[in-house]
Amino acid sequence: MKTQNFSLYKDSVFDKCPECKTVGTLRRSRGRNFFENMIKNSGFLNYYRCRECGWRGLRSNFSLKKLSWKMVFYYIIMIILTAYIVKFIVVRFVMK
Repeated sequence: MKTQNFSLYKDSVFDKCPECKTVGTLRRSRGRNFFENMIKNSGFLNYYRCRECGWRGLRSNFSLKKLSWKMVFYYIIMIILTAYIVKFIVVRFVMK
């Protein structure tokens, strides 16, 4: 049986530059002030710089693929069902 990894993390270094459209020229950039460092430390966004054209901006570290969307949908359904069951138990047995 084949197993697939469920990973949402992606490496933006291999993405295209939004400005010059070249592939593989993005590199991580340091935060310039307190607010940029707070954004970088959040873990969802990171600053990148293009070596070709000098573009600097934010890129996401996460992406959802088809398999990932399916997993997210299943987790949402499980959360809703669990909440309904807990509500039923609380109303039926605890609130008497």
